[in-house]
Amino acid sequence: MTILITGSSGFIGSNLVKNLNKKKELFYSIDKIDNPYFKVKNFFKIDLCNEKKLEKVFKKKNIKYIIHLAALPGFVNCHNSPDIAFNNNVRATVNILNLSLKYNVEKILIASSMGVDNFKYNPSIYGLTKVICEMYGYTYSKIKKMNIINCKLSNVFGPYSAHKNSVVHSFIRRMISKKSLEIHSNGLQKRDFIFVEDVCSALIKELFLKSKKTEVNINTNQFLRIIDLKRCLDVISKKNNKFRYIKTPEGYDDHIYKKPLIKIKKKLMKNLELTYNWYKR
Repeated sequence: MTILITGSSGFIGSNLVKNLNKKKELFYSIDKIDNPYFKVKNFFKIDLCNEKKLEKVFKKKNIKYIIHLAALPGFVNCHNSPDIAFNNNVRATVNILNLSLKYNVEKILIASSMGVDNFKYNPSIYGLTKVICEMYGYTYSKIKKMNIINCKLSNVFGPYSAHKNSVVHSFIRRMISKKSLEIHSNGLQKRDFIFVEDVCSALIKELFLKSKKTEVNINTNQFLRIIDLKRCLDVISKKNNKFRYIKTPEGYDDHIYKKPLIKIKKKLMKNLELTYNWYKR
């Protein structure tokens, strides 16, 4: 049962590699950069846009399952570099799908984002690339009869995320650097936060399930306001961290969801503390 992980040097990819190592699963990994946190076994340093080099892996390694995580992350990165976003997100995904079809890959999970669900009313370059990838996955699954699932993730946080600019990671880095936190708009936006270990477990479980689904949500379905996230991290850091409100960058979703706010649970606090301590170390 041979698994291929793309984007293995990224945030979720690094955690997934650790998880699969513990389970002693046979897997190969691909990224265009070396992992900045630890050495990864069975690693291929390849740009997914280079279809010829990528095909050599498929030809030699008899890949049966793929967890496709590789992408240019973040609204700002994609907004500032739409051409790079297209190549890293769309072209790379199409190459993976075409080679998977050619070499009879049994199942593919494509990482997407719940943040693009409101794309029509809140368009962004990041959202555009993710929507296109989802449409490719859905179309190939229907027309070419491939087993492809779009996995829509909520706001993932956890260790091995020093390069990430999402809100949990940005807040923690600023706290440790003694800088003011930057909160978009009024801070009342609600977000669904999920720990990266839970995401890895859900992806691995989904990979081996026998189902006909084309889409799955990986989230907690529990919403927390950004201002309340700041208060949680204040407790963990034992500081009343300074903050300032800033204008929301283009592409970010300021929507106030109607779902009820969660009571702060011990599990969330524990996982936020684990992430905070990882940054401290």
